[in-house]
Amino acid sequence: MAKSAIVPVLCLIEAILQFFITPPTFAQLTKVKTSYSALTANLTAYWLAKEAKLFEKQGLDVDVVLIESGVTTIQALVAGETQIAMGGGTVAVSSGLAGGDLISIASIENRFPYALVALKEIKSVEQLKGRRHAISRFGSVSDLGSRLIFQRYGLVPDKDITFLQIGGTSTRLAALNARTVESTILTPEFFLLAKKASFTILVDPTQYRIDFPQLDVITSRAFAKSRPDVVTRYLRSIVEGIHLFKNDREASIRAMSKYLRIQDREALEETYRIYREIYQPIPFPSAAAIQTQLTWMAQRDPRAKEAKPEQFMDPTFLKEIEKSGFVAKLYQK
Repeated sequence: MAKSAIVPVLCLIEAILQFFITPPTFAQLTKVKTSYSALTANLTAYWLAKEAKLFEKQGLDVDVVLIESGVTTIQALVAGETQIAMGGGTVAVSSGLAGGDLISIASIENRFPYALVALKEIKSVEQLKGRRHAISRFGSVSDLGSRLIFQRYGLVPDKDITFLQIGGTSTRLAALNARTVESTILTPEFFLLAKKASFTILVDPTQYRIDFPQLDVITSRAFAKSRPDVVTRYLRSIVEGIHLFKNDREASIRAMSKYLRIQDREALEETYRIYREIYQPIPFPSAAAIQTQLTWMAQRDPRAKEAKPEQFMDPTFLKEIEKSGFVAKLYQK
């Protein structure tokens, strides 16, 4: 056989051997069980990571389950039923105060995302003085968010404005429409709906900043210590999902439409605008955000008074990702 004919045959043999020696990529994926707390727009970077197969790119097969209860989220992480959770930072702090070992390793949304919405004839926050404001329930994040927003704009909760426990977003909007209350707060998914109903958006979250761990990535110290590679790869996927969100409007809007089941293009555009500003390229856990939470919890739990934010967070994984040049390379493209 001529030498020129032998070379292709050898290459073919080598390729066949390589196929059997090296398993297919999908066979090498590491299974990770995760959870999230609600179907809300702040999860879009996660959805993009799923849609664009960024987890697979990092060698992960991510299984996800919806857990709407913070207590159940803690139990699942402690029991090893899940390894990573995406939810309110209250999960890590509540666990830590009780002696658990859960930590926040990233903060996807480390500030309040709420708009203060009022009846059509109300044109300023000051005009809400002496009026009624709808929250879901006392002690909820909507309660805290409302109180801090009013304080920021010069009104004293419970003195200048009456808080009423109304329920979820749709119930609060119905109460506003029925004029049972004069104001409430909403997340970005509902801003346009409020506008179309002729309500006034007095303040949106791009006009103020109140630090709070609205959406954190949470795991246990035990898992982070035993599988730092998995934690790092997971966070790389999220960081790349954030980059994709900031740089691909159409992919982001498609993902939000699919998971939120919203078809209104104008509403999706408005939500995208808000989160493009809120998302940070590197979602470091925020000491300031956790401190806001601790101050809030200290009203009911004395242990929170002495606690320090650093007890409940570990930024080292994201610092290593930043140091590696991974993020800089993404944003240079």
